[in-house]
Amino acid sequence: NRLQESLALFKTILSYSFFQESSTILFLNKKDLLEEKISRSHLATYFPAFKGPQGDAKAAQEFILQMYVQNHGDHPKSLYKHFTCATDTKNIKIVFSSVKDTIFQENIGVFNLE
Repeated sequence: NRLQESLALFKTILSYSFFQESSTILFLNKKDLLEEKISRSHLATYFPAFKGPQGDAKAAQEFILQMYVQNHGDHPKSLYKHFTCATDTKNIKIVFSSVKDTIFQENIGVFNLE
């Protein structure tokens, strides 16, 4: 399943030495499709550890997010998470503004400009 492949790739990428000194920004896109699919099928069918109510998109999002957080594990830098819908331009503007601010704040700290 694609989610399992994505989780494995995420974990692999985080293991590369280059990324040990980098914060991670995770975009979980297509939240609209997730909401649609959750209304028709139960996440527990694919992930038995999911104990949330059937049809609850927020519970499904939180469960999926926690799988990524667990894979991030003891990574030395922060994980910034965003659920997105690429066709929702207002949401994308907010997310990219947040990402820009995050990068800016981290660089201020790196260069001791606080």
